[in-house]
Amino acid sequence: MIQMRHDELRSFQVGPVPAELRALTISDDREGMLEGTPHLHRRFRLMGIEKELAATPHLYVHDLGKLRADAEGRVEEWLPREAVHARLTSWWKPEDIAEFGHTELSVMWFQTATEDPFAHLATIVRPLDWASLARFVPFGD
Repeated sequence: MIQMRHDELRSFQVGPVPAELRALTISDDREGMLEGTPHLHRRFRLMGIEKELAATPHLYVHDLGKLRADAEGRVEEWLPREAVHARLTSWWKPEDIAEFGHTELSVMWFQTATEDPFAHLATIVRPLDWASLARFVPFGD
């Protein structure tokens, strides 16, 4: 267990950019399901993810290509039950932006209840390119 003071944030390295975790939520990905199949569940989740991606251009969905292929290939294995969303921010900003502000990136993935979401997040974001995925947020927004 990592102990932190209440005023500290967890830091993560996203490529060469240091970022801080601002929010991490874990939800039951099958909440509200009464019946269905793994294939149907993947298709519904993929439709929801596609809708979320359209509304949130700075969202990175880990293994999205695999999720799409599994939905097309009729994989009959259930997705891990937990859907995890993390929001990271950094003081890094593109050189061509003169205004004050920060950049942020949201990350989503699926995992089992036994996995450590913080360790999983570190593994996911380490190879990412913050500059191409994050969006600039000016102060006051």
